[in-house]
Amino acid sequence: MTIDAPRRTVPLRRLRLLGLVGPLVFVCTLLTLQPWVLATLGQEAGQRTLGIVLLTSSVAFGWLMFRLLGRAHDAVVEAERAAGALIERDRIAREMHDSLAQVLGVAHLRLRAVQARPTIAQDERCHADIDDLANLCRDAHRDVREAIVGLKDAHHPERTLLEHLEGFVATFSRTSGIPTTLYADVDADLGLSEAAQVQVIRVVQEALTNARKHAGASAASVRVSARSTHTEFVVEDDGAGFDPTGPRQQGFGLCTMRERTESVGGSLHIESAPGRGTRVVVRLPGGHGSQPTASVPVGELSA
Repeated sequence: MTIDAPRRTVPLRRLRLLGLVGPLVFVCTLLTLQPWVLATLGQEAGQRTLGIVLLTSSVAFGWLMFRLLGRAHDAVVEAERAAGALIERDRIAREMHDSLAQVLGVAHLRLRAVQARPTIAQDERCHADIDDLANLCRDAHRDVREAIVGLKDAHHPERTLLEHLEGFVATFSRTSGIPTTLYADVDADLGLSEAAQVQVIRVVQEALTNARKHAGASAASVRVSARSTHTEFVVEDDGAGFDPTGPRQQGFGLCTMRERTESVGGSLHIESAPGRGTRVVVRLPGGHGSQPTASVPVGELSA
């Protein structure tokens, strides 16, 4: 809530100043011009003209203030909604960390300890079952950790979209063991709405999670490019790939990615084939209107 306060109060302060000073300046100007208008047009015509100007200006000023106050109200509501969503995501992330993540981590360690007992080691069937359970706990713990990072890093107003992506890519590379690089040929300000930025971050996170969980990738990359009519985000991996026309195309993860993209007016395309990796392309309307430069790692852009 504190982060968004300046963004709300500055426009409202200007509106209050406009509502206070605007009519005063207009009336003073009208009184100053009144003798000249009356001398030029005559007493009757001048009074009629001044009345029409006063009435028309009052209606125009009222309509302008109505529109500006409506926009300010919408901005406040949107800021409150975004702040509430951020607080709720942080709360969920803390609860997942304090409960589910810790339980899965402890369960994995306890299962490994049980697996090492001599009586268990001698029973191949039991040893294999415990090993499978321990691996499930490990993988689930990793999924939960990635979900926590996604919830906490989905959007913070003080950071740009590229900074969000750079932070998540670095975290993903470290925790997953899959070298992942972010390339960009755009400025820090992509000109996207806050809603679009949040959805892009979540789609990129989902695409990289799929590369780890399902593709068995050894490397991945995220590319951000500016076009004349849209901004393009490409997540690519060298994993096992899949048939985009098969059942997996209708999976929950891919459907969610598509719904997120379409909810902000964008489009999502998936290019993949068995044994040839996967390429997820997100296109969002709005571009910089300039030719893109050569792609370089984001770390070099900020250097």
